[in-house]
Amino acid sequence: MVGAIILAAGSSRRFGDDKRKTTLQNGNMLIENTINIAAKALDSVLVVLRFGDRAFADELDSKINIPGISYFLAPDSAKGMAHSLSNAIQKAVGMDAAMIFLADMPYIKEETITKLINAYNANQDLQPIVIPTSNGTPGHPVIFDKAYFNEIQSLEGDHGARPVVDAHQDKLIQVEIDDPGISRDIDTLDDIEAINL
Repeated sequence: MVGAIILAAGSSRRFGDDKRKTTLQNGNMLIENTINIAAKALDSVLVVLRFGDRAFADELDSKINIPGISYFLAPDSAKGMAHSLSNAIQKAVGMDAAMIFLADMPYIKEETITKLINAYNANQDLQPIVIPTSNGTPGHPVIFDKAYFNEIQSLEGDHGARPVVDAHQDKLIQVEIDDPGISRDIDTLDDIEAINL
């Protein structure tokens, strides 16, 4: 089984406010959009929030009524993205692989997720790392076979799982996808305004 881990424990320093709660054109919060996309394609979705985000977790839980979604408050979230992912991967019990989403990329197409899962399933015996690309440029989400969970658990800093990808170039499967959502993130208010126009 491929499960989702959505990283939503950042501090939104460049955004200037809690961008996770920003309302998109469809009326959903940014993070809500990302959760909905992941939950449509995957039966297990772990949303990783900041330590101390219990009230926000409860709010999301009451608003998004989809089975298979759980919330995790990363104890080391203040130390950076890699620490949050390291905390979260320990909860990936029973997963054959984890698809890592970034909460601030809410425009990924459902068919993109399906293509990545199909690529993983077709190559599962190779213990692959599956990455979507657009014109050769890598994007998100990325699928990591469980063979890399221990390495992910050892990550530190604020660079996510890039060191794991760099260490296993021979295991990469790149899937060329026509989906601007794989690289369309939201870091500033200008990004939100441009997308909502």
